[in-house]
Amino acid sequence: MASTFSQNKSLELPGNGDYVNTWNIPVNGDMSIIDQALGGTTALNASSGSAVLTVSQYRSLILTVSGAMSADTIYTLPAGVGGQWIVSNATTGNYNLVFASATAGGTLVFVPQNSVILIACDGTNFSIISSSTTPTGGGTNKMFYLNDQIVIANYTIPVNQNAGTFGPVTITPGVSVTIPPGSYWTVV
Repeated sequence: MASTFSQNKSLELPGNGDYVNTWNIPVNGDMSIIDQALGGTTALNASSGSAVLTVSQYRSLILTVSGAMSADTIYTLPAGVGGQWIVSNATTGNYNLVFASATAGGTLVFVPQNSVILIACDGTNFSIISSSTTPTGGGTNKMFYLNDQIVIANYTIPVNQNAGTFGPVTITPGVSVTIPPGSYWTVV
């Protein structure tokens, strides 16, 4: 029988009777892939422009993105591929770094500059699991936290959590920010 490969990390799934007395070949190959998926790093250069990520690129847990952006850069996963990644955006240029799925109609994730975020994809939709924005400033004087001034997508503050934003803030018509009971949004 012929081997097949798993959807998300492309692990080899040997067919019944494959690799008789040579089982170490797929097992060792899969262990290397698992190791990369749990702690490997892939460096991406945003100045190269948008791209569909290859399995060897998206297999790593950590994606570090650098480079001078001259336009929005969109990294796209092949349709149906899911997983989670830690993304570090160290790009320059006033453009968006975006992660998307090739599956039509999926939700995008925007990764702010000077931030490290944990993102996840279910094979169609991306979401931010956790984020940490690194302060900016001149030289080693890192004391400024930045946020956008216009809310362009619906957002619900998680229950029993608070959110803070530096104002002024404009909410795009047709877009809503939902604040459930037990949560607060403070605009300073």
